[in-house]
Amino acid sequence: YRRLTRIPAPIRTQISIAELFTDLKKLFPEEEFQFEVPSPELKLYADRAQIEQVLINLLKNARETCERKADKEIQIKFFSKGNPTLAISDNGEGILPTVLDKIFVPFFTTKTSGSGIGLSLCKQIMTLHEGSINVKSEVGKGSSFILTFPK
Repeated sequence: YRRLTRIPAPIRTQISIAELFTDLKKLFPEEEFQFEVPSPELKLYADRAQIEQVLINLLKNARETCERKADKEIQIKFFSKGNPTLAISDNGEGILPTVLDKIFVPFFTTKTSGSGIGLSLCKQIMTLHEGSINVKSEVGKGSSFILTFPK
């Protein structure tokens, strides 16, 4: 695990949120992915590769949790009031309250083919950025992962 998750210190640069979302749209072109593209001048000070890795993991998880739904909806939004914040929301199965506090623990997974390192890596990357990752979830209604960055 230590070898897999040795993440270098972030090399922070100004990231255009609009460009980041445009690139992610190419990886997730399905219509259920709704990118709320903010104005071009909105920026985030972060390591682009690391944040992209976090977002790809969260979007893949959202896709998986919505697999059995006919009306899949996955949204990604950026807010800049207060601390810069990214929110990834889905209308999937939701996360059981009994496991909610364990999802960021290394090797914990509810998936049959999961390794349990994706969300723990996301948390580690956000910690290295002096930010946070939080989740709100309701069984049967979906989940929202909120990434908050320092100002």
